[in-house]
Amino acid sequence: MALWATLAMGLACRSRATATEADADAGAATRVAQVNETLPACEVLLPSDVRESMLPGFTMKEDRACPTCGPLCTFRSASEKDVTVSVTWDCKPHYSQADTQALLQPTLNLGGEEIPALGKAAARRAPAQGMLQVMAWDDDTPCALIVTWLGGSPEQALDVARLALGATRPDSFRAPTPPPEPEVDSGTP
Repeated sequence: MALWATLAMGLACRSRATATEADADAGAATRVAQVNETLPACEVLLPSDVRESMLPGFTMKEDRACPTCGPLCTFRSASEKDVTVSVTWDCKPHYSQADTQALLQPTLNLGGEEIPALGKAAARRAPAQGMLQVMAWDDDTPCALIVTWLGGSPEQALDVARLALGATRPDSFRAPTPPPEPEVDSGTP
């Protein structure tokens, strides 16, 4: 169980490493943290009807995967004890304008393959036997979605990614309020 969580987070964190140098400054890091902190809970991002069609009979648990990413929604089934599925979001303003090949390249370099007709861009890889990870960038939000399936029939990760992307709506996000600009003392009395 720790293996799939580590791999899911590794993929999400690796996606952050593709940011441009302009995004590396402290202001950009604050904006990224604000965007991800405004992500609602799993209950909102994956409403019950979507969850039931995605993974019937599974229960969901929510964790915060890291300070700058969205919730980690973990699914388990009492009848399929060997199956664990996780879904998480990583939202960055630059994803909206990023070149799709630049988004895909890190996963492709690790032996992954591109998935056509899924979001803005998508790739899949099998980092361990019985595990499949799907990373897809949403068309209408600045978010990447990471689905990790361990055990059972991992190809179902593609179906989960399709349904979760369809459920990720721009109106699910609250726009962060930018902090006020500090006043500059001109030195005049």
